[in-house]
Amino acid sequence: MERCVRGMDKKVPANQHQKWFRFTFAIAIVLIILFIVLGYFHETLTKFDIVIMEQIWDLRNGVFTQFFILITYVGSAYVSYPLLIVLSVHFFVNGPKRLSVILIFNLVGVRYMNGFLKDIYGRTRPDGNPLVDVGGLSFPSGHTMNSTAFIGLLSYILWIYLSQNGINKNNSLVVTGVLIFLIGLSRVYLGVHYPSDVIAGFAAGGIWLLLSMVLLRLWVPRSMIKIDKNRSD
Repeated sequence: MERCVRGMDKKVPANQHQKWFRFTFAIAIVLIILFIVLGYFHETLTKFDIVIMEQIWDLRNGVFTQFFILITYVGSAYVSYPLLIVLSVHFFVNGPKRLSVILIFNLVGVRYMNGFLKDIYGRTRPDGNPLVDVGGLSFPSGHTMNSTAFIGLLSYILWIYLSQNGINKNNSLVVTGVLIFLIGLSRVYLGVHYPSDVIAGFAAGGIWLLLSMVLLRLWVPRSMIKIDKNRSD
C-alpha cells in the first residue's frame, strides 16, 4: 500500500502525544530545579567556578583562541537575528506562517528573558583575564541560553524535515548538541562567564526550547511542515 504520509506527517495516537507532553514536562521540571539551585548558590559556586576556569585557561593558545572567538560569534545576535529574518520571511511566504511567529517568539522572547534573569541575579562577570571585551551582567550566560533555545529549535525543525525524506535525522541532533556545547565552552574559555553561568544558560535555554517545541506541536500540525514547494497555510 502506498504511503499517503511520511515521516513526521504520520498520525500519532493520542497516548503517544500524552507521553510526549509528560516527558517534556518532566524534563522542564528538572531544568527549572537545576536553574533555581544554580541561581540560589551562584555566589557560593564562585570558588568552584574559578578552579574550572583556571584549568580551561591553561589550554589557551593562538589556535584555540581564534576557534572559540569564531564559535562565540556563531552564538551571537550578529548571526541569530539575520538567520531569524531569512527563515521568518521564508516561512511567511512559503508557509506555514505560524512557524514564523514561533521562531520570532523563540529568539526575541529568550533574549528578553535572559536580560530579565540577569537583572534579577545581578552577578558581575569574571574579572580575570578576559580575551574579549563584553559588558553587562553574567548570570545566566546569554550566548548559551539564546543558542540553546534558538539553535535547538532550528534543529528540531530540521529533524522534522529530514524525517520526511527518510534521511538519518539523529546526526542533526548530535551536530546541534556539539555546537551549543562549544558555544557555552567558548564563554568560559574567553573568560567572560563562570561555568555555572553557562550551565544555567543551558538549563534556562532548554526550558525556553521546550516551551517553543510545545507551541510548535500544538499550533503547527506536522502535516503542515513539508518540504515540497506547493504548500498552503
